[in-house]
Amino acid sequence: MNMRASGAESNDSMAVTSDQVRRFGPPAIIAIAALLFVVQNTEKVKFEFLWFDFEWPMWIMLVVFALVGAAVFYGVARRRRRRRLRLEADDERE
Repeated sequence: MNMRASGAESNDSMAVTSDQVRRFGPPAIIAIAALLFVVQNTEKVKFEFLWFDFEWPMWIMLVVFALVGAAVFYGVARRRRRRRLRLEADDERE
């Protein structure tokens, strides 16, 4: 009898909640769309920026730019979070 009860509990804990869908659904859809876009664009393209001139497969450029964008987003979010925490700490002191 215990085995059935624990099995039922594990099934309940494995259930996907609407909060999880709202939290992870849109990023998952964007990641899948980006992956499809990268896979479909494999031809080589010429890249010219300032004094850099080179040719890369487009999928490499897309991945590099996606990683740069993610790093910038992470940095901005981290800075914003630190500033908010600092302001909240200053408010508590007053």
